[in-house]
Amino acid sequence: MSNSGDNRELIEKIRSLESRISELKFELDETRSILEEQQQQRRFYQLIAEFAFAWELWFDPGGNIKYCSPSCYDLTGFTSNEIILAPGIEPLLVYEVDKTKFNDFLQGSLKQSLVNQSLEFRILTRTKQLRWCVLNVRGVYDQHGKYLGVRASVHDISRLKRAMGHISELEKGKEFEQRNKQRLQNQLELKDRELVSFLLQLSQKNELLTKAENMLKQGGFTSAVQQKKLLEQLSALFDQHEPVIEWGMIGNQLEKIHPGFLDRLQKRHPAISSKDVRLCTYIRLGLSSKEIAGLINNTPKSVEIARVRLRKKLKITGNSRLSAYLAQV
Repeated sequence: MSNSGDNRELIEKIRSLESRISELKFELDETRSILEEQQQQRRFYQLIAEFAFAWELWFDPGGNIKYCSPSCYDLTGFTSNEIILAPGIEPLLVYEVDKTKFNDFLQGSLKQSLVNQSLEFRILTRTKQLRWCVLNVRGVYDQHGKYLGVRASVHDISRLKRAMGHISELEKGKEFEQRNKQRLQNQLELKDRELVSFLLQLSQKNELLTKAENMLKQGGFTSAVQQKKLLEQLSALFDQHEPVIEWGMIGNQLEKIHPGFLDRLQKRHPAISSKDVRLCTYIRLGLSSKEIAGLINNTPKSVEIARVRLRKKLKITGNSRLSAYLAQV
């Protein structure tokens, strides 16, 4: 009887284990089915993203690009791999004026602190075409609620903006064309001013030579004393008629090239003299010591000495170049 009872108990345990194994197999098959369905959904969603008209992006919580749809090429001219490997969207594509607001928007979206999750901004494509875009973002979480970053969708709204008249002056690169025209106009004005200055100096030199010629034509300087006196007079004449530099013209041109430079220089170093200011100006314009010497009727060595003294007045120490220091003023 004892063996019979033990057998029945063993049979019951076997049946219980078989039932449990059957349940586990069912759960395993169900789990596999769910995983396969999820994988199919992921492949389906990725397929949709890959062939979506919009430019789809996924940023991880640190702001790194984890995914970029191939449709980015139609909008930007860059491939998805180029965008993923780039330092970021902002330095690669975003128009200079919109970089700050784009960066602030992206940081706010990553921190999930945005009220309005849409942003209009401009990009410069690979071919330097200006386009208006709208960026929509949404936080991404896994099935356990873990934060995975932000999904972003970018749409080209340039046509809409043109229709609304917001970028008519920027259409077809007009902004760049205007900048080029302004640059060329500035260059023409500079050449005109240089020509006027040259003519003034040439006139002054001709006048000086005429005076010297008249002195020599007077004749009668036969003795050594008279010849010495003539040479002294000529020397004094040349010393009194140093080439006149149109400082106002140079100052105006400097203001166009480096706006506010003279004001900042004098505020930072109020004790320097007017000669020092002019020397700083010539250096800031990129003139060499030899070129400066020709302008002020002096020797290059004297200009070098003046530069050394100027360094001391400006308290420039170490290996810092005077030109580099002035470029940062």
